[in-house]
Amino acid sequence: MKMITMKMISTKIIAFLTIPVFTAALMTAAPLAAKGRSSGILPGASAKDPVDIDAGKLDYFDKEQKLVYSGGVIVVNGPSTLKASRLIIFLDKAQPGQESNGGSDRVRHIDAEGPVTLVSKDQIGTGDHGSYERGENKVYLIGNVTLTKDNGVVRGEKLTYDTATGQATVIEKPGQRVRSIFTPGEVKGDNKEKKEPAPAAERRAD
Repeated sequence: MKMITMKMISTKIIAFLTIPVFTAALMTAAPLAAKGRSSGILPGASAKDPVDIDAGKLDYFDKEQKLVYSGGVIVVNGPSTLKASRLIIFLDKAQPGQESNGGSDRVRHIDAEGPVTLVSKDQIGTGDHGSYERGENKVYLIGNVTLTKDNGVVRGEKLTYDTATGQATVIEKPGQRVRSIFTPGEVKGDNKEKKEPAPAAERRAD
């Protein structure tokens, strides 16, 4: 088993930047269209959006085609951002004749160790850990899940994001019930300035 460890030098690792030692993995600066995948890795992203990963340390396992990021991991894909303490990316092995800089289409599965926070356009999801499955086009958050959108919060055991449709679904453990809390928003017009009454017309002197 061949393992290469890269520690942070400039505080940032970008997962699709061309780095010589990882050229055989998935590093490429150009966003490539992912074959067989119509959406991005995170909700709201397209298959052409690059995946930007910022972490304190990266371990690359050549035989297993596995990347392990640790140390305050931040993943940005399109409009969404995922934060985790540790991220493990499993790649498809390059096929004969396939370019060595295969791009994000080689990402088949991701595990995120928590706490995990996923921020998309209009909602925030949190959980104990998370995962991405390319074959299902889904992102999962599992364990003590919360989904916050506008003035509402939904709590459950598992949150599923469909990256193709953008739909988010929260489910609870068998026998348990999903709990939702909606707080009233600010009533429009409450802060409007009160108009002063118009001054009475002056009496004409006789």
